[in-house]
Amino acid sequence: MTRRRRCIVVHPSDEMYGADRVLLEVLRTAPADLDVEVWLPTDVDYPDRQLSRALQDAGIPVRLLALPIMRRAYLRPGRLPGLAWRALTASLRLLVARPDLVYLNTAAASLAAPAARASGARVVLHLHEHIDERSRAVLPFLRFAHRIVAVSSAVADVLPDALRSRTRVVNNGFDSAPPAPLPTFANGIRVVVASRWNAWKGHTVLLAAWGAARRDDLRLEVLGDRPPSGEAVDVPALVATSPRRASITVTGPTSDVRVHLDAAHVVVVPSVLPDPLPTIAIEALGAGRALLASDSGGLREIAGDSPLLVAPGDVDAWTAALEGLDEESVRAAAGSARARFDKLFSRDTFDRRIRAELWDLVPRS
Repeated sequence: MTRRRRCIVVHPSDEMYGADRVLLEVLRTAPADLDVEVWLPTDVDYPDRQLSRALQDAGIPVRLLALPIMRRAYLRPGRLPGLAWRALTASLRLLVARPDLVYLNTAAASLAAPAARASGARVVLHLHEHIDERSRAVLPFLRFAHRIVAVSSAVADVLPDALRSRTRVVNNGFDSAPPAPLPTFANGIRVVVASRWNAWKGHTVLLAAWGAARRDDLRLEVLGDRPPSGEAVDVPALVATSPRRASITVTGPTSDVRVHLDAAHVVVVPSVLPDPLPTIAIEALGAGRALLASDSGGLREIAGDSPLLVAPGDVDAWTAALEGLDEESVRAAAGSARARFDKLFSRDTFDRRIRAELWDLVPRS
């Protein structure tokens, strides 16, 4: 009797933000003759375990394990022994499991790559991060991947030549309901920002620019919450001290971002570092909403030649961009958004590309 092919997925978080949602999209395309098991970490407390529940609802087995997830906090001398121990135990598990394919979702999971390769498996690393000087420690581990799938050209282009040659770009794609009509402009322009409150996501810059803007017809809604690890911004505290705090609503986390997008005119993505390919920017296009974003990283690929791109980290530039919003420019940007989504970021396009670059890497028995 022929042994069924087996895939082990190593993923670094258990919530429902960008890479978590992309993982669900990827696994939805898995071939029927492949047994998939997802390994999720226990080193960070995820009270809701949202991804675990979604995977279990989809009938995908999940194991919660002490995984060697490369977080910056673990790269300090006092934390390295614990990281090394988790790497050793995970390596032994992979060697015993002998999967046909190991799929590492994000560079943070790349410490498992050497053992995955030693197990005889084909190894695919799905790179969601922009590798810079702060994250170059992952590069030696990326070399153990047979293939790297980068979420954007911005992510792929900064890799060393030896890695670039085995890298394929597959933009994330999602299903998206048809756009709702734009809300009336009679009550002003509604702006929404939705992401984790990581320091590099630009909330400090956005809120400083918002406070400096003199328009009284702009309303801002802030979605998201603090990350479970890494440097964060205290958004509620910044809002409380803003001179325009009456125009800002902090909604926090939500299970239905689309409802908030439908109620908005503009979606802002003010990242101060190159953002690889932020899901919320793609969702803005799918919802037919104007996208006002930093002019860097994968945001350029999402927005195209949009005039609503702003110098990252420049408070004055962001203030000017907010003050320059008007009904005409918002309608123009919103009017072309859905067509760009359908062309570049549809689920059908993503499904076709990810099957070719991931699942077809393992020959059938």
